[in-house]
Amino acid sequence: MLATPASLALDVAAPTRALSLWTVMLWLGGGAALHAQSIPAPDPYLTARWESSDWVAVGVVAGATAERVRIAFQKNRSALADVLERVGWWYGTPLFTAPASLLTIGAGALLDDNDVRDTGILMGELLLSALLIQQPVRIIVGRARPFTGEGHLSFRPFTFADPHGSFISGHSWSAFGISNIVARQIDQPWVSVSLYSLATLTALSRLYADKHWLTDVILGSVAGYAISTALWNEKQDEMPSPGAALRIPPRRWLTISWSF
Repeated sequence: MLATPASLALDVAAPTRALSLWTVMLWLGGGAALHAQSIPAPDPYLTARWESSDWVAVGVVAGATAERVRIAFQKNRSALADVLERVGWWYGTPLFTAPASLLTIGAGALLDDNDVRDTGILMGELLLSALLIQQPVRIIVGRARPFTGEGHLSFRPFTFADPHGSFISGHSWSAFGISNIVARQIDQPWVSVSLYSLATLTALSRLYADKHWLTDVILGSVAGYAISTALWNEKQDEMPSPGAALRIPPRRWLTISWSF
């Protein structure tokens, strides 16, 4: 059967829309790298504070658009997006992150490089935080995953069943946390853009795979970033005064904090 012009247009449009969606979102990941770089603000007091009400607003908007976001991702499927989803999945899975942490620690010991070893230790601590916090929260909340078809307001608390383990995204937690740690340690713009783009790809892959809702991904990403930042700052405080003074970054353009 010969393809009609209309069917050809649909065949071309679907991959194009998918590629455009993923490209735009990956650029957003690159923009996140600005916060991890040593870019002094022109005004040392120029900061942006996010109060608790701001985070509530973000949660409300994300929750209200959860179904629409899911539909958008599921309608824009393509072979290219399938490959990108697998890349994102691998970058956030413990099958990659745990060995990567151990290998980094081992490389630091082998090379007698404290910075490399500390990076591996921080990665391990970040993964431990996901195990001790994210996993229990997932069990307690028991939110239904999108693919179950139960909707984003379906909860079955205190369940170990994977179909009700949507809240919150562990892949996003690990990907943003590890990217943040490594980016801060290396402190090179191109490295930061690459790592944050990979983390964003991981978060998007969970939406594309129909495993998490938008709120699951947002909170997982924010938690991974915040906890990894706290771990990194604590490590800087433990360093001897001369070294710490050299490695403490200047004030950023944007400072995110919680105030209740």
